[in-house]
Amino acid sequence: MHIVASNSVRYRSLLLKALLKRPQRGSLSQSSVNAMLSNSSFTIDENALSRYCKLFGFDESRVPATYLFVATQSELLQLFVHPDTPIRPLGLVHTFVEFELIEKLEVGKSYQFTVTLEMKEKTERGQRFETLGEFSLDGKTLARYRSGYLMPIKNSKPKRGGAVLVDDISVYQHQSNLQTSKASTSAYASVSGDYNPIHLSGFMAKLFGFKAPIVHGMDMAGRLLSIASRQVSNNQEINQCYFSFKRPIFVSQMLDVVSDGSQVLLVNAEGKNVCNDECFAEH
Repeated sequence: MHIVASNSVRYRSLLLKALLKRPQRGSLSQSSVNAMLSNSSFTIDENALSRYCKLFGFDESRVPATYLFVATQSELLQLFVHPDTPIRPLGLVHTFVEFELIEKLEVGKSYQFTVTLEMKEKTERGQRFETLGEFSLDGKTLARYRSGYLMPIKNSKPKRGGAVLVDDISVYQHQSNLQTSKASTSAYASVSGDYNPIHLSGFMAKLFGFKAPIVHGMDMAGRLLSIASRQVSNNQEINQCYFSFKRPIFVSQMLDVVSDGSQVLLVNAEGKNVCNDECFAEH
């Protein structure tokens, strides 16, 4: 199934559709499992990129890897809310995202963007799936990202019993502290356009079993990339990075930033890894 993206649709209207969508039950068709959406005239908006870079302290002359996901949220939601895709957007859990910058993308230039839906295994917690987004010009791929999700089964709970996994952070060195807040969450929502109420409303967060609004995963990814970027030598650009979202991060929570030189982790007050990244710079 091939869907053509619209550049005129508003993100908030897509979010409303996402909140209301209830996919049909039953077996998945092969076409819905292999759904793809394309935008033949994707451009990076200079003003939007500038606001994003200023929030995280990025060099405005470059397009940070994490911005590629932020800039294509409309396309992702158009794919998710399409009536023929087997996705229930409400309550989706973002599990990871990885980026590869092959060549530099330029502001204002028109690219071909495609995003493909790939259904994965179904677990006791729910259905897993991934999306593959690719940016190309004249048939050549210039950048890509892969993002993983869990579509939870309603009222599913983690299986109890068995060995308890403990995070070993003994080899990591403390770098700094990171304080989340309503103000920082609102600032990220403003520059990204992601106004999902689970991040901004205590009521909506509690409907999904969280004690408070949870911070945007891509907000944490942006902060980690900013930290990693400052650790590499001058004139080097991080062109590969992987972010894993381990546990929910709540608004108004203090986190420790720790690093072993190649990986940066965010650790909560219980000493548990909530988010980590691995980044590689060009040489």
